[in-house]
Amino acid sequence: MKNEKWDDVHGNTTPDDRMVAFLESPTDSYAILQLREDVEDNIPLMFANYSYIQKKEMEPEIDRYEVVYHGSISVSEDVDRQLEDLYVKFNIDQPNDFRGHSMSVSDIVALKVAGEVSFHYVDSVGFQKLENFMKSENYLKNAEMAMEDDYGMLDGIINNGKAPGLEERPSVLEQLKEKPVPDVSHKPPKSHPEREIE
Repeated sequence: MKNEKWDDVHGNTTPDDRMVAFLESPTDSYAILQLREDVEDNIPLMFANYSYIQKKEMEPEIDRYEVVYHGSISVSEDVDRQLEDLYVKFNIDQPNDFRGHSMSVSDIVALKVAGEVSFHYVDSVGFQKLENFMKSENYLKNAEMAMEDDYGMLDGIINNGKAPGLEERPSVLEQLKEKPVPDVSHKPPKSHPEREIE
């Protein structure tokens, strides 16, 4: 059995690329985020429950995490059930190409259902929904800007089309081309008076 890195198999090279691949997924999907091992400040946070982080007056930050795996999910009304099923999958029945550690406290599960993205911190018991995980660093806004047809529709839902009633504005270059060229009959003097040496 050949052992390959998830990045090599899927062609994604950076955490941002993997996050965008998850966000652009045309189906309902999930992503598993784990604390990055190359960030020294992450060591005390690895496997820390949510109450420990709050006692330190911190919140989970997107910069500390990387997407280690993502895939499709079937539509379900019960988010808690989906989260529990993913917890079991990434502890007992891991996919062959999964290269992260077993899902543990401090990991984050991202769900994209009907275009809406939510983030859930794996806690000692259950999951803690994170309301501002991406918004604090404008990652979702940046991802939306890369995919949205209309920047006025930056609302947490990926590529939901142009806002109604928006008219195409003419480009500045076209406006400049249409202006008449002014008549320049006055020529400036050949030398500047301050530069003349007497």
